[in-house]
Amino acid sequence: MKKEFIGFYNPTQEETDRSWNEGLFCFDANSILNLYRYSESTRVDFLNALKSLQNRLYIPYQAAYEFHTNRLVVINGVKSTYHEINNFYKKCFEENINTFLNQFKKHPALNLDSIKSLNDEFLSKIVSELESQRTTHPDFESDDSILYSITEIFENSVGKDFSETELLDIYKDGKTRYERKIPPGYKDLEKKKKGERNIYGDLIIWKQLIIYAQKEKKPIIFVTDDRKEDWWTIEGGKTIRPREELIKEFFDLTGIRILIYNADSFLHFAKERNLISEIKDKSLQEIKDVRVSDENYYWNKIFEAEKRNSINASRAIGELMKSAEFQRIKNSSYNIDHLFPKNFSLNNFLDKGNLNDLEDQDQDDDN
Repeated sequence: MKKEFIGFYNPTQEETDRSWNEGLFCFDANSILNLYRYSESTRVDFLNALKSLQNRLYIPYQAAYEFHTNRLVVINGVKSTYHEINNFYKKCFEENINTFLNQFKKHPALNLDSIKSLNDEFLSKIVSELESQRTTHPDFESDDSILYSITEIFENSVGKDFSETELLDIYKDGKTRYERKIPPGYKDLEKKKKGERNIYGDLIIWKQLIIYAQKEKKPIIFVTDDRKEDWWTIEGGKTIRPREELIKEFFDLTGIRILIYNADSFLHFAKERNLISEIKDKSLQEIKDVRVSDENYYWNKIFEAEKRNSINASRAIGELMKSAEFQRIKNSSYNIDHLFPKNFSLNNFLDKGNLNDLEDQDQDDDN
């Protein structure tokens, strides 16, 4: 039974040992792009670790392509952080705090000008400190030491690209897979404006990994900092394991049990097995912190989107229920109670003429 449901089982100790002792270490673009988000000491540790493993490294062509095409986007995103923090503080002080203080202009004892002066002084110090830190930030646009290092490390370890015909076949296959939510990559449909190569980028990487494993006939350890549910089984916001479908598909096509790690876990286990030169615990923690921060940001976006969709749906139902056509159906012999949330009173809703009943019920169902 294990063979048919291999994705639901943890790898055996023998499979794990063989992968680490004999396997090849394959990297996704995001795990390398995160180098631009680390402090200098952590970057050095990470790059030194890669150099220690250089003769066992591999990067699929699509992953290398995404690294090069997204490099400047990540660099500029990190640089813009100083500007974003600056604007945030200014908005808090100039709009929120000043608006709040202006309520007390007629207070007989408060010296608002003195308080505002202290606020201005604090804001000035924040702006000055941000500018000081910004000027010492590495200028990767003109002198990219990370690019030079990655180029050297993976010089002879980049896979081959697919032909145009092969890519078109993958796009066609990907359309079917994504419609059926077969991993990986179906969460990337939002990239439609960036073209098919970006929409199906994860699937291209996956197929290139499979072909590479079939050719080399060696175990594969894949390192990715992708956090989406089309790579990982996620329960209650917690990542449990790689998607079962991925483990089984890889095994069925290659006979190999693939291991998938995020970057911090990979480096942690590599250190435990003495495969890399010393890497500081502080660096491992920073790499983990960056990943967790990205995961929290991702899930917050998902939560906010779902909340907006729920409210919009409630409003749409409300408008529908107020329509003359709906009233006609309601007064007919049709039973439509099953269309609404449990404990929801249709008559109360219509009598109130608002959305509170339905929106409150939505919130209760979520808890």
